Amino acid sequence: MLSKFFPFASLATLLVVGVAQYFIFMVVPNEQVMGAVQRVFYFHVATAFACYAAFFAVFVASISYLTTRNKCHDIFGVAAGEVGFVFCTIVLITGMIWGHSAWNTWFRWEEPRLVTFLVLWLIFLSFTVLRNFGDPAKTAVHGSILGIIGAASVPLVYASIKLLPQSARLHPEVIEHGGLKDPSYWQAFGISVGGMLCLCALLIWVRYRIGIADDRARAINLQGDEYV
Repeated sequence: MLSKFFPFASLATLLVVGVAQYFIFMVVPNEQVMGAVQRVFYFHVATAFACYAAFFAVFVASISYLTTRNKCHDIFGVAAGEVGFVFCTIVLITGMIWGHSAWNTWFRWEEPRLVTFLVLWLIFLSFTVLRNFGDPAKTAVHGSILGIIGAASVPLVYASIKLLPQSARLHPEVIEHGGLKDPSYWQAFGISVGGMLCLCALLIWVRYRIGIADDRARAINLQGDEYV
């Protein structure tokens, strides 16, 4: 049933993402301190929201699978985990681009949010490797447990910056401190977040359908082998 709406969802997502790019590169003025490189902020934060949403989906799907052993929930958790990992990688890369311009270095090991986010990335890298190369008889349970651990670490990533006094913090808190003054900044930010969330949801759905088709194909192959 939902497949009938896929073309419309794809078109709507493409439209929102396109409008976001227009605002980012054609409407929003250069920031006074950072200049043009500040535009990476819209990709960085928007993809962060998307990856956190995907990891929350992993959390829900993993708990659901462990309690019900429903294969569809496991497949959905895998889809959300893989898509979330892609967005998590984008967050890490765009953050490094911004950090190099702001701090003249790609990474600061004394910055707790950077380190905790790197740990989050490593957890879901392990999740992706486990789901693709682990023992098929055990990956569903082990992957669900790892997915729950990874998703549960997201609040730690968000709160980690609060561990340091205000004077010692390096990672900017633009949204918390109302750093976006021009109305066009907020418009671009809102559309970017909406676009990335839609793109994330669309990719999870596509990956989920691929997983369902792959599972059905394996079941058919197993049934065929029984009669050989």
